[in-house]
Amino acid sequence: MLPKTPIISSQGKILVLLLTSAEDLDCTPGFQQKVFHINQPAQFIEDQAILNLTFSDCKGNNKLHYEVSSPYFKVNDDGSLVALKNITAVGKTLFVHARTPHAEDMAELVIVGGKDIQGSLQDIFKFARTSPVPRQKRSIVVSPILIPENQRQPFPRDVGKVVDSDRPEGSKFRLTGKGVDQEPKGIFRINENTGSVSVTQTLDREMIATYQLFVETTDVNGKTLEGPVPLEVIVIDQNDNRPIFREGPYVGHVMEGSPTGMLDWLTLHQSIME
Repeated sequence: MLPKTPIISSQGKILVLLLTSAEDLDCTPGFQQKVFHINQPAQFIEDQAILNLTFSDCKGNNKLHYEVSSPYFKVNDDGSLVALKNITAVGKTLFVHARTPHAEDMAELVIVGGKDIQGSLQDIFKFARTSPVPRQKRSIVVSPILIPENQRQPFPRDVGKVVDSDRPEGSKFRLTGKGVDQEPKGIFRINENTGSVSVTQTLDREMIATYQLFVETTDVNGKTLEGPVPLEVIVIDQNDNRPIFREGPYVGHVMEGSPTGMLDWLTLHQSIME
């Protein structure tokens, strides 16, 4: 529902303005920046901010929770990533996951000059979805992707990322499903090397509200190595319909100098909302 602001004209009539902003319409749930690059320092210092992360679920970030792929780091409430103790090496990549009841997303910190550390992603993201059927532990980690409908250019734009904690060198990511290689084709695609998922056009929730995609890794010959793992894309509703006034025009009258919130305004407001 768009906010409504009463304006009293010089003739004593009440005008109702429906106010919104480009920020409201274009708010995309998730991290404002998804990939960061820093040079490997001589040492990560305890409680010293490494970088600041900005996450929004477009609903106020109520019950926002962060989780880091390394147990030696945490994200404070203000979005600052810090080390829990002095440490010299953490590997080549850190992943930060943020979630609220309304959205979740993943950010990647690439450490330039970092060295490989075996098992650095073994405990990544306890929240990762797993099949109720017993099976071999998956190395592919995906988070649901939330995309507002009616987004504007430019396209394509990155909307999510797939992580494989044990991907063989030279292997590729592959994305399939409705919206990729099934009609409507070409809406989503994945960077076969980095795992970044992008959308290529505006989405309409009234047409399709949810896309069920699948991610897998393949060798150089296209043979499946891991997966497929389900990846859900949820289209978020935007108020793209103009308000409808079934009767009218609506005219309210107030006496000059009347206090704010007088009964006539409330009566008019209620009649418009009915």
